[in-house]
Amino acid sequence: MDEAQIDRWFEVHTRNLTKKQIADLKRKMSRAREIEGIESRLQSIAFDVGQHYAKNFKGTGLKGQIAASSKRAAIQLKKLFDTFDVVSTEVIISPPEMRESDDEVDESDDDLVRAFWRKMIARYGSEEDYNRTIVEGFKGPGDPEIIIVVSKLLTGFDAPRNTVLYIARHLQEHGLLQAIARVNRVFDEDGSPEKPFGYIIDYNGVLKDLGQALASYDALQSFTEEDIAQTVVSIRMEANKVPDAHAALLDIFKSISNTFDPEAYARLLADEEIRNDFYVRLSSFSQTFTVALASPSFVETTKPELLNRWKQDLGRFTALRAAVSLRYAERVDWKTYENRIRQLLDKHVVAKDVVTLVELNIFDDVAIETRRADKAETDASIADTIAHRLTRSIEEKWDEDPIFFEKFSKLIRDVITEFHNGRMSEVAYLAKIRDLRDKVQHREDTTDPTPPRLRYDSHAQAFWGLARRNLDKAGVSDPELAADIAIEVSKIVQSHRKIGWQNDRDIENQIRNDIDDFLFEELRGRRQNPIDPAVMDTIVDDVLASARVRLAQ
Repeated sequence: MDEAQIDRWFEVHTRNLTKKQIADLKRKMSRAREIEGIESRLQSIAFDVGQHYAKNFKGTGLKGQIAASSKRAAIQLKKLFDTFDVVSTEVIISPPEMRESDDEVDESDDDLVRAFWRKMIARYGSEEDYNRTIVEGFKGPGDPEIIIVVSKLLTGFDAPRNTVLYIARHLQEHGLLQAIARVNRVFDEDGSPEKPFGYIIDYNGVLKDLGQALASYDALQSFTEEDIAQTVVSIRMEANKVPDAHAALLDIFKSISNTFDPEAYARLLADEEIRNDFYVRLSSFSQTFTVALASPSFVETTKPELLNRWKQDLGRFTALRAAVSLRYAERVDWKTYENRIRQLLDKHVVAKDVVTLVELNIFDDVAIETRRADKAETDASIADTIAHRLTRSIEEKWDEDPIFFEKFSKLIRDVITEFHNGRMSEVAYLAKIRDLRDKVQHREDTTDPTPPRLRYDSHAQAFWGLARRNLDKAGVSDPELAADIAIEVSKIVQSHRKIGWQNDRDIENQIRNDIDDFLFEELRGRRQNPIDPAVMDTIVDDVLASARVRLAQ
């Protein structure tokens, strides 16, 4: 890079800064020029790397690595980074008298290198502790964010956070392949940002003939030159996918006439298949756009109004994704790229474009009425949130009382369908869903109430439904008999209950025997024609399955 390039990059990187911030940065650059022996190329690289890393990776936990041309250059770059004060860096080199590669010059008598080495040994105590401390810090989420090396750590270095390699030196076939492998390591950690692949920023032009160079490497002779070339993809090629990815995302909502109506978007996404398609297309657009923004040429050559539209749409659809995830009680794992997208929004989308979502307590009627009064959400949005979260809760508790929950799950689905088919107003939809919520919460079934004598035994109520269903299947329609069975089964189970009983085969056999004895005596005394033993076995199986969940402690 020459001075003209530096000036151009300075304008690009500072166009969003205040006059005071620009003046401060200019002072730092002036001080950088005063560093003894500095070359304009190193200054350009340090400035560009700092801006690139800060814009795309800072705060994500992902790290970078610079391959410098010499130990002196590595130390000079470190001084420049410290002057610019944008990213945290450390240098890892071998002792002055040791060459790191065949093509490296002898730097054993370089005063700058020797002074740096004495400083590191004084700080860390030994070469081993110097290397270990910096490497451990680099492998973790804290400082340093970038390590500067010559050849050391370019090969045989396992640090999955290492995501971007800045090449500022000549690398030959084997070394280049090994360096690329360092930044392509998979990084999968809870709460970590997405790392779909590594990034290589080439300041030396070593990638232009990559296919031909790597094809000569023995380990890759089974691959064609074209195959090898495809392992490194230009950011510009990824950037070219942004318009199509954006268009594909918008295409989901082409049936919506009023593009400023967020409620229309949310209702369209009530369909689970459409919603899943939306998630996939949003993910594709956000990932592609994130990669594209890492390319200075993409930012420079794309029309500002187009860039702003893509940024605004990313913020808008990310907020929509969050809203519908809450509204339809989705269980979607977004950890793979949530941090990167959040960082992208923080840097590129103004705060007013992003909606802050507050999760609604579906059992808090005061909060619901406040949201309605403040017009924070539509009645349909509140009703959908209650309905889908209630459905999710029912699914989680299904085994506790399958008869009751099966009935109310269907009632909720029927009300949702009736509203979304246009046969019910928003107000009526919310009222019906709240009524069903209350009935589920208090276990009230007004259309088919349980016998009064079961009122104070919730376990017996669940067992009653199961016993009644199996008796009905056997042609015995006798709710009171089902109630007797439920009460006795509840007593039997609780009499044998102790911690871990549900996993104790001996206790389970005792419970089964006691229930079998009761059923045999009870049914023999009530009926002339015995009930099929298979029916009684099914009753026992069903109530025990429910009891294991309800009486787990």
